[in-house]
Amino acid sequence: MRRSASALAALVALAALSGCGGNGKNDTGDSGQAPGPEALKAAKGPVTLTLWHGLGDTNAVALQKLVGRFNAQHRGKIEVKAVYQGQYPDVLAKYTAAIRDKSTPSLLLSYDISTGFLHDAGQTVPAQDLAEANPGTLSLDDIRPAARNYYSAQGKLMAVPFNTSMPMLYVNDDLLKKAGLPANTPLNTLDQVVAAAKTVHRKVPKTGGLVQPFDTWWIEQLTAAAGVPYCAPDNGRKGGAASSVKLTSPQQRKSIGAVSDLYTSGAGLDTGEDGSNAVTAFQQGKVAMMFNSSGAAGKVKEGADFPYRALPYPLSGPAATAGPVVGGAALWVNGPGHSAAEQAASWQVAAFLASPASQEEFSRATGYAPINKKVDALPGQRKTLAARPDLKAVIDQFNKTPATTAAAGCLTGAMPTVRADVLGPIQSAFAGKTPLDTALRNAESAANRDIDRYREQAGQ
Repeated sequence: MRRSASALAALVALAALSGCGGNGKNDTGDSGQAPGPEALKAAKGPVTLTLWHGLGDTNAVALQKLVGRFNAQHRGKIEVKAVYQGQYPDVLAKYTAAIRDKSTPSLLLSYDISTGFLHDAGQTVPAQDLAEANPGTLSLDDIRPAARNYYSAQGKLMAVPFNTSMPMLYVNDDLLKKAGLPANTPLNTLDQVVAAAKTVHRKVPKTGGLVQPFDTWWIEQLTAAAGVPYCAPDNGRKGGAASSVKLTSPQQRKSIGAVSDLYTSGAGLDTGEDGSNAVTAFQQGKVAMMFNSSGAAGKVKEGADFPYRALPYPLSGPAATAGPVVGGAALWVNGPGHSAAEQAASWQVAAFLASPASQEEFSRATGYAPINKKVDALPGQRKTLAARPDLKAVIDQFNKTPATTAAAGCLTGAMPTVRADVLGPIQSAFAGKTPLDTALRNAESAANRDIDRYREQAGQ
């Protein structure tokens, strides 16, 4: 995600939150509870819904196909109109404007780091409440724990994960072999990956050991994989809202420092912020290993003419508490300004899109990991995973990631600006221009100013 776009979206979100006071109450009927199927039955005529999203190209086609199938199954009762609103920051900017104008869509598919703002804005009906009010539609126990963990606050699921991804380690086995490393070289921990990267760089001329996109998501991943929260208290997940960012703990210093040392020594390959540039370098054999999203699996497969593996993101902390943080987007049902029938119908859509059949189809078309655990038992999925060990590695990592505070990631509406302001100091350190300890302190201070400003605007 481009830094300027994310930062702009965050500023717009701040303005909207200040305007609405973050106290929007859900219009869930006279009872004040999430509407159930009786609300939909009481509707006079078909219920028309709008679904805003930021999916483009193949992903948009796959979503539209599912929406078309839902409409066909509910003809005369519910009609969904999926509307592309631009990239994810554009979607958030338009949504915050819609809050001010009282013209929000029925359903919103929004990206991971908008979760804190959407939680604080008070414009949506918690997914957990809707699931309980509509038994038999979607069992929340079927959602992969890592995805459910990310979109929960105070133990309650706020939105339904739809398209999800995870960080992965991609390995060029030929280059490891050229460096004299055995085929069974363990790459389960960050220390093991760093050691292998240094060996490749030392023994294979003009070849990098490791590449990763240069955005702040990877600093968050290194933190979670060390088993420590990115924000305090408790990543904003349990009691109160997140009040600070931590980047200078001993665990973070060690893990971030290990990767930074690769770059300052030349063993790390700098390809900029765009993940596709890292993929190209990996495909061209310029680097032995790559940290990238699981969403890159399809692109890697298309262009790699050498044997490679996709492995779980390496840990530097205890497996019981450490793990990667999910990316992607989730479906939010809007409350204020939307009738109980509309909310109930929106839930039907969310449940349909999260169903095993829909998730299997969308995953096969896009490369995103299916969030519904029941997909794993489908014959088509088993056949796909048998032929694609890289995709199986993604699913295995999802299933093994603990639903812990560290792996949940930081929940704050300031997250887009935090990411933007942490990026500069970290890039400077990785380029060898700023001592790492200085960069981490500068990044931490900038992030905490962002959170302080957000909390003041939000009245927290």
